[in-house]
Amino acid sequence: MTSVVSGGTGFIGRHLVRQLAEMGEAVHVLARPESQAADLPRNVTLHRIVDPQELGALLQELQPETCFHLATHYVHAAAAAEIPALIAANLGFAAQFADAAARSGCKAFVNTGTASQLNTRGAYMPASLYAASKQAFEDLLVYFDRRAGLPCTSVLLYDTYGPGDTRNKLLAQLIHAAKTGTPIDLSPGEQEIDLLHIDDAVAGLAAAARALHGGATHPAHYTLSSRQPMTIRTLTDLIRANGGDRLQTNWGTRPYRDGEVMQTWKGGTPPPDWAARRKLEDFLRESLTS
Repeated sequence: MTSVVSGGTGFIGRHLVRQLAEMGEAVHVLARPESQAADLPRNVTLHRIVDPQELGALLQELQPETCFHLATHYVHAAAAAEIPALIAANLGFAAQFADAAARSGCKAFVNTGTASQLNTRGAYMPASLYAASKQAFEDLLVYFDRRAGLPCTSVLLYDTYGPGDTRNKLLAQLIHAAKTGTPIDLSPGEQEIDLLHIDDAVAGLAAAARALHGGATHPAHYTLSSRQPMTIRTLTDLIRANGGDRLQTNWGTRPYRDGEVMQTWKGGTPPPDWAARRKLEDFLRESLTS
């Protein structure tokens, strides 16, 4: 089976690509010309996309059974000058990828969204322009699914973590602070975070693709959640209890971000035959004792 992955050089993408390759699939990665791709497995083919117009001919040649769309342009608070790039990547490139997939006869298109598209009740309430752009592409996928013959599913992700993560997200900052004993400035810390190990995230994306190939109703929507959300304050307690007793936190020295999601949405349906298996405590002990 042939799979095409956009964003395959990012944190989630690299792990997905590695798993697909280990399963024996022919994997092709779409990447920007400047993307770092040294960590990709040798049996994976990299395609540097200069112009999205190239996608049509490329996918006609590859004839993929599955396409995974992970490529994204992320900014939490978009300045006016950043809006064109945000729209070009999250809508323009994404739509051209979906169009090329539909015309190539692809049987499963798996898109990734963000839980920050929704409020605590699961209603659409984007926390940022980035989240709004992800929702807008989901709306476009309804057309590609129902009118262009491309079976689509969108998978909402919360926060992910795991080995090899260079994104310097909050968990990585807290672990570094705990290992070095350096005080870290934080918000008041009452907002919730839902942390999912990268292995579980990748397994969830693969499960979503299998569901489409197995005849699941589409367009579909799935949610990948640990089902164990916690406040940032609870997270710091967990870090201290698992080897990070040097962690020093300066609560309230930073404000909450504009659009901060204080409580995560607890609803949503996971992909068939999928559940989170990795424990955050295990990762913390491994990270804090190494």
